[in-house]
Amino acid sequence: MDFFTHFLIAVLISIFTLNMMPLSIVVYACIMAILPDFDIVLEPLKKIFKSNLLAHKGISHSFFYSALISAILGWIFSSIINQSFLIVWLIGFLFYNLHIFLDFLAASKIPLLYPITRKRFRFFIDRAINFLLALISSSIIIFYIIIFFNWPELFFSRFFYYIVGFYLSYFALRILIKILVRISYPKSYKYIPGVSPFSYLLYSRIETENATQFKLTFNRLFKKKNRIIIESNLKEDSYNKQLYIKAINIIKKFPFGEKWDAIIPIFEKHEDIIILNLYFAESYSQGRFYSIKIIFNKETHKILESSEGFNRKYRESKNM
Repeated sequence: MDFFTHFLIAVLISIFTLNMMPLSIVVYACIMAILPDFDIVLEPLKKIFKSNLLAHKGISHSFFYSALISAILGWIFSSIINQSFLIVWLIGFLFYNLHIFLDFLAASKIPLLYPITRKRFRFFIDRAINFLLALISSSIIIFYIIIFFNWPELFFSRFFYYIVGFYLSYFALRILIKILVRISYPKSYKYIPGVSPFSYLLYSRIETENATQFKLTFNRLFKKKNRIIIESNLKEDSYNKQLYIKAINIIKKFPFGEKWDAIIPIFEKHEDIIILNLYFAESYSQGRFYSIKIIFNKETHKILESSEGFNRKYRESKNM
């Protein structure tokens, strides 16, 4: 979820729950609520230890790590402001986990229970970065800054409750729409939220005796027609299917290979090489995909190169 929404929701909740505490505690709570996104400092360690758990939304987004970091920072902060360590630790732990909970509602799977298990979890009712929600949240933050410095008496006015009500309604609507879509389609279809709550993507991976069909469509609520964004077919006995299986076994070395799983394979044939682009449906936005590109030797099927990145254009799928 975007930085602005993380920060604003932390401010709203801290005003509700910590109004009897010193201002320093409120500020500390808001800092703890955005702290998990500073896990980018762990990126150099990811290269050294070759572990995606040290990448963004890795161990920093586990409950056990949050307990540890909250204890360390709580001990330091409680000593500085002369407050009870237990209170400071509990506030830091809860607001740190507020961030984790909001990321649990977004696209990337996170290792909530590491080190008990490396399995990643998500509920996925909003985009990884929803520019519409980010714009709304940043606008509200600017609005409240202006109010705070010019008309502080309005800071706790009814506007505050309207904004809280907006976010509660927004997430409730997202959850309701996901439930409605999920019960309307077979299990082979995967719901991917759109920018607006009233639009969504549907990813499907349907296996038959002869082929596996991958498809991503754009849909609007209460409208039966949908638009195919991209689709692909892999014939069961084709060597492309073998290359696809080989590629799937190595993509987890990439961070998003562990966080996302709605994959659409698109092949490109050249004179001496075969290029397999694995597009991740969770990332789709305005004709652009995040993808992992794997280049095979055409004769030996040896992997020559692999890379990742965002692609603005993609080739139309073909039956191969």
